[in-house]
Amino acid sequence: MKALNIFVIFSLVNIILNDVTSGKGWASRYWDCCKPSCAWSNNSGEGNEAKSCYKDGTVITDSPYEQSICTGNGGAHTCMFQIPFVKDGVGYAFGAVPGAEATGTCGKCFKITFTGEGKFETQGNHKAIKGKQLIIMASNIGYDVEGGQFDIMIPGGGVGAFNGCSETLGDNMGERYGGLLSECENEVGYEGGEEEIYLSRKQCLSKKCSKTFGSNELALKGCMFLVDFMEAAGNPALEYEPTECPKELKDLY
Repeated sequence: MKALNIFVIFSLVNIILNDVTSGKGWASRYWDCCKPSCAWSNNSGEGNEAKSCYKDGTVITDSPYEQSICTGNGGAHTCMFQIPFVKDGVGYAFGAVPGAEATGTCGKCFKITFTGEGKFETQGNHKAIKGKQLIIMASNIGYDVEGGQFDIMIPGGGVGAFNGCSETLGDNMGERYGGLLSECENEVGYEGGEEEIYLSRKQCLSKKCSKTFGSNELALKGCMFLVDFMEAAGNPALEYEPTECPKELKDLY
Protein backbone atom coordinates (compact mmCIF):
# COMPACT_ATOMS: atom_id res chain seq x y z
CA MET A 1 0.00 0.00 0.00
CA LYS A 2 2.83 2.37 0.80
CA ALA A 3 4.46 1.59 -2.55
CA LEU A 4 1.19 2.38 -4.31
CA ASN A 5 0.90 5.71 -2.52
CA ILE A 6 4.46 6.65 -3.49
CA PHE A 7 3.68 5.77 -7.12
CA VAL A 8 0.55 7.93 -7.05
CA ILE A 9 2.47 10.84 -5.53
CA PHE A 10 5.19 10.66 -8.18
CA SER A 11 2.55 10.44 -10.92
CA LEU A 12 0.77 13.53 -9.61
CA VAL A 13 4.04 15.46 -9.38
CA ASN A 14 4.87 14.49 -12.95
CA ILE A 15 1.47 15.68 -14.17
CA ILE A 16 1.84 18.99 -12.34
CA LEU A 17 5.34 19.63 -13.70
CA ASN A 18 4.35 18.79 -17.26
CA ASP A 19 1.32 21.06 -17.00
CA VAL A 20 3.34 24.16 -16.16
CA THR A 21 2.55 26.78 -18.83
CA SER A 22 4.02 29.90 -17.26
CA GLY A 23 7.23 30.72 -15.50
CA LYS A 24 10.61 32.36 -15.84
CA GLY A 25 13.15 31.91 -18.62
CA TRP A 26 15.24 33.71 -21.18
CA ALA A 27 15.31 34.59 -24.86
CA SER A 28 17.76 33.66 -27.57
CA ARG A 29 17.55 34.47 -31.28
CA TYR A 30 18.00 32.82 -34.66
CA TRP A 31 17.10 32.98 -38.32
CA ASP A 32 18.13 29.86 -40.24
CA CYS A 33 15.84 30.28 -43.28
CA CYS A 34 14.76 26.62 -42.95
CA LYS A 35 11.20 25.38 -43.31
CA PRO A 36 9.66 25.68 -39.82
CA SER A 37 8.95 22.44 -38.00
CA CYS A 38 5.33 23.52 -37.55
CA ALA A 39 4.91 23.60 -41.34
CA TRP A 40 4.84 19.78 -41.23
CA SER A 41 1.40 18.27 -40.53
CA ASN A 42 2.80 15.55 -38.31
CA ASN A 43 4.25 18.25 -36.01
CA SER A 44 1.44 20.78 -36.05
CA GLY A 45 -1.68 18.75 -36.76
CA GLU A 46 -3.73 18.73 -39.96
CA GLY A 47 -4.93 22.24 -40.80
CA ASN A 48 -2.63 23.92 -38.26
CA GLU A 49 0.50 24.08 -40.40
CA ALA A 50 2.71 27.17 -40.37
CA LYS A 51 3.41 28.82 -43.70
CA SER A 52 6.64 28.27 -45.64
CA CYS A 53 7.82 30.06 -48.77
CA TYR A 54 9.92 29.60 -51.88
CA LYS A 55 13.08 31.69 -52.02
CA ASP A 56 11.27 34.42 -53.99
CA GLY A 57 8.87 34.89 -51.08
CA THR A 58 5.89 33.10 -52.63
CA VAL A 59 3.87 31.13 -50.09
CA ILE A 60 3.94 27.39 -50.81
CA THR A 61 0.35 26.22 -51.11
CA ASP A 62 1.22 22.56 -50.49
CA SER A 63 3.67 23.41 -47.72
CA PRO A 64 3.24 20.16 -45.72
CA TYR A 65 4.69 18.21 -48.66
CA GLU A 66 7.55 20.45 -49.84
CA GLN A 67 10.93 19.51 -48.39
CA SER A 68 13.03 22.07 -46.52
CA ILE A 69 15.94 23.88 -48.10
CA CYS A 70 17.94 22.65 -45.12
CA THR A 71 17.57 19.00 -46.14
CA GLY A 72 19.45 19.67 -49.37
CA ASN A 73 16.66 18.46 -51.62
CA GLY A 74 13.80 20.89 -51.01
CA GLY A 75 12.69 24.40 -51.79
CA ALA A 76 10.82 25.45 -48.64
CA HIS A 77 12.22 28.42 -46.69
CA THR A 78 11.14 30.54 -43.75
CA CYS A 79 8.77 33.24 -45.00
CA MET A 80 10.45 36.62 -44.71
CA PHE A 81 7.16 38.29 -43.77
CA GLN A 82 7.41 36.48 -40.41
CA ILE A 83 9.95 39.02 -39.17
CA PRO A 84 9.30 40.52 -35.72
CA PHE A 85 7.51 43.85 -35.52
CA VAL A 86 6.14 46.39 -33.05
CA LYS A 87 2.59 47.66 -32.71
CA ASP A 88 1.42 50.10 -30.05
CA GLY A 89 4.58 49.54 -28.05
CA VAL A 90 4.22 45.73 -27.94
CA GLY A 91 6.52 43.39 -29.83
CA TYR A 92 5.25 40.51 -31.97
CA ALA A 93 7.36 37.62 -33.19
CA PHE A 94 7.56 33.99 -34.17
CA GLY A 95 9.98 31.58 -32.58
CA ALA A 96 11.05 28.12 -31.54
CA VAL A 97 10.17 26.33 -28.33
CA PRO A 98 11.96 23.35 -26.76
CA GLY A 99 11.75 20.18 -28.84
CA ALA A 100 11.00 18.19 -25.69
CA GLU A 101 7.85 20.29 -25.14
CA ALA A 102 6.76 20.50 -28.77
CA THR A 103 3.65 18.31 -28.67
CA GLY A 104 0.60 20.50 -29.16
CA THR A 105 2.62 23.73 -29.04
CA CYS A 106 2.54 24.73 -32.72
CA GLY A 107 0.44 27.82 -33.21
CA LYS A 108 0.24 28.66 -29.51
CA CYS A 109 1.21 32.06 -28.16
CA PHE A 110 2.99 33.29 -25.06
CA LYS A 111 3.24 36.76 -23.54
CA ILE A 112 6.79 37.57 -22.52
CA THR A 113 7.71 40.35 -20.10
CA PHE A 114 11.40 41.22 -19.90
CA THR A 115 12.77 41.56 -16.37
CA GLY A 116 15.67 43.92 -17.07
CA GLU A 117 18.30 41.27 -16.43
CA GLY A 118 20.26 38.89 -18.63
CA LYS A 119 20.93 35.16 -18.43
CA PHE A 120 24.72 35.49 -18.70
CA GLU A 121 25.29 39.18 -17.91
CA THR A 122 23.27 42.30 -17.16
CA GLN A 123 24.17 45.46 -19.05
CA GLY A 124 22.35 48.70 -19.75
CA ASN A 125 20.88 47.03 -22.83
CA HIS A 126 19.01 44.56 -20.64
CA LYS A 127 17.88 47.23 -18.19
CA ALA A 128 16.51 49.29 -21.09
CA ILE A 129 13.91 46.63 -21.96
CA LYS A 130 12.64 46.05 -18.43
CA GLY A 131 8.86 45.82 -18.54
CA LYS A 132 8.65 45.57 -22.33
CA GLN A 133 6.29 42.89 -23.58
CA LEU A 134 6.54 40.56 -26.55
CA ILE A 135 3.90 38.19 -27.90
CA ILE A 136 5.58 35.17 -29.45
CA MET A 137 3.86 32.50 -31.56
CA ALA A 138 5.41 29.04 -31.74
CA SER A 139 6.19 28.09 -35.33
CA ASN A 140 9.25 25.94 -34.79
CA ILE A 141 10.95 23.61 -32.33
CA GLY A 142 14.57 23.22 -31.37
CA TYR A 143 16.15 20.26 -29.65
CA ASP A 144 18.94 22.60 -28.56
CA VAL A 145 16.34 24.90 -26.95
CA GLU A 146 15.97 24.34 -23.20
CA GLY A 147 12.97 24.65 -20.91
CA GLY A 148 11.88 28.25 -20.40
CA GLN A 149 13.87 29.39 -23.43
CA PHE A 150 12.22 31.19 -26.34
CA ASP A 151 14.32 31.28 -29.51
CA ILE A 152 13.02 34.37 -31.32
CA MET A 153 13.13 34.52 -35.11
CA ILE A 154 15.17 37.63 -35.97
CA PRO A 155 17.11 38.06 -39.25
CA GLY A 156 20.79 38.13 -38.41
CA GLY A 157 20.15 36.36 -35.13
CA GLY A 158 22.36 33.40 -36.03
CA VAL A 159 21.66 30.34 -38.16
CA GLY A 160 22.08 27.87 -35.32
CA ALA A 161 22.21 24.16 -36.09
CA PHE A 162 21.17 24.53 -39.75
CA ASN A 163 21.80 27.17 -42.41
CA GLY A 164 19.44 27.55 -45.32
CA CYS A 165 20.14 31.25 -45.90
CA SER A 166 22.82 31.11 -48.60
CA GLU A 167 20.28 31.33 -51.45
CA THR A 168 18.33 34.24 -49.97
CA LEU A 169 20.38 36.22 -47.46
CA GLY A 170 23.95 35.14 -48.15
CA ASP A 171 26.54 33.44 -46.00
CA ASN A 172 27.78 36.36 -43.88
CA MET A 173 25.26 36.13 -41.05
CA GLY A 174 27.54 36.67 -38.07
CA GLU A 175 28.30 34.11 -35.38
CA ARG A 176 26.59 30.75 -35.92
CA TYR A 177 24.93 31.10 -32.53
CA GLY A 178 23.93 34.67 -31.73
CA GLY A 179 24.58 36.13 -35.17
CA LEU A 180 25.43 39.78 -35.67
CA LEU A 181 24.85 40.82 -32.06
CA SER A 182 27.31 38.19 -30.82
CA GLU A 183 29.88 39.66 -33.19
CA CYS A 184 29.21 43.10 -31.74
CA GLU A 185 29.45 41.86 -28.16
CA ASN A 186 32.89 40.42 -28.93
CA GLU A 187 34.02 43.55 -30.76
CA VAL A 188 32.78 46.01 -28.13
CA GLY A 189 33.87 43.84 -25.23
CA TYR A 190 32.37 43.29 -21.81
CA GLU A 191 34.30 45.80 -19.74
CA GLY A 192 33.61 49.49 -19.39
CA GLY A 193 30.89 51.90 -18.42
CA GLU A 194 27.30 50.72 -18.65
CA GLU A 195 26.19 53.59 -20.87
CA GLU A 196 29.22 53.17 -23.13
CA ILE A 197 28.56 49.47 -23.65
CA TYR A 198 24.84 50.11 -24.20
CA LEU A 199 25.43 52.66 -26.95
CA SER A 200 28.38 50.85 -28.55
CA ARG A 201 26.46 47.59 -28.96
CA LYS A 202 23.44 49.34 -30.45
CA GLN A 203 25.58 51.35 -32.88
CA CYS A 204 27.59 48.29 -33.89
CA LEU A 205 24.49 46.16 -34.50
CA SER A 206 22.74 48.91 -36.45
CA LYS A 207 25.73 49.14 -38.81
CA LYS A 208 25.91 45.39 -39.24
CA CYS A 209 22.18 45.14 -39.97
CA SER A 210 22.48 47.82 -42.65
CA LYS A 211 25.58 46.28 -44.20
CA THR A 212 24.22 42.73 -44.20
CA PHE A 213 20.62 43.42 -45.28
CA GLY A 214 20.86 46.76 -47.07
CA SER A 215 19.34 45.28 -50.23
CA ASN A 216 16.56 43.39 -48.43
CA GLU A 217 14.02 45.74 -46.89
CA LEU A 218 12.15 43.13 -44.84
CA ALA A 219 15.29 41.46 -43.48
CA LEU A 220 16.72 44.86 -42.53
CA LYS A 221 13.50 45.81 -40.75
CA GLY A 222 13.54 42.53 -38.85
CA CYS A 223 17.19 42.92 -37.88
CA MET A 224 16.56 46.45 -36.60
CA PHE A 225 13.89 45.06 -34.26
CA LEU A 226 16.80 43.72 -32.21
CA VAL A 227 18.38 47.19 -32.22
CA ASP A 228 15.35 49.34 -31.51
CA PHE A 229 12.79 47.30 -29.59
CA MET A 230 15.17 44.93 -27.83
CA GLU A 231 17.94 47.53 -27.36
CA ALA A 232 20.62 45.04 -28.54
CA ALA A 233 20.10 43.04 -25.35
CA GLY A 234 21.58 39.56 -25.69
CA ASN A 235 19.80 36.65 -24.00
CA PRO A 236 17.49 38.73 -21.79
CA ALA A 237 15.71 37.15 -18.83
CA LEU A 238 11.92 37.06 -18.93
CA GLU A 239 8.68 35.91 -17.38
CA TYR A 240 6.14 34.21 -19.61
CA GLU A 241 2.53 33.08 -19.63
CA PRO A 242 0.18 31.65 -22.28
CA THR A 243 -2.00 34.14 -24.09
CA GLU A 244 -4.58 34.27 -26.84
CA CYS A 245 -2.90 34.57 -30.24
CA PRO A 246 -3.56 37.99 -31.79
CA LYS A 247 -4.85 38.32 -35.34
CA GLU A 248 -1.61 40.07 -36.34
CA LEU A 249 0.32 36.83 -35.82
CA LYS A 250 -2.39 34.35 -36.84
CA ASP A 251 -2.63 36.01 -40.26
CA LEU A 252 1.12 35.45 -40.81
CA TYR A 253 1.42 32.00 -39.25
